[in-house]
Amino acid sequence: MAIKEREKDLGKYKSKFNISSPLVIDDRAQVANAYGVWAHPTTFFINRGGRIVGRTFGGKDWTSESMRNLIQHLLQEKI
Repeated sequence: MAIKEREKDLGKYKSKFNISSPLVIDDRAQVANAYGVWAHPTTFFINRGGRIVGRTFGGKDWTSESMRNLIQHLLQEKI
């Protein structure tokens, strides 16, 4: 979700990084405020039951061993 971004810029970002999932614009920051987002980027971890089970702030190296281990752990978690 982009906060206060222009649609044109979001389209360029989506193309540049070959993102296939939908991106939405929170132009009045209502969703960001509801979820306590104060840093960008903010990543939420949502379990298979749709519950937020964690979040992290700032950029991350998602290919690092520690991040892969965290994601693997979350995927194996029973709901």
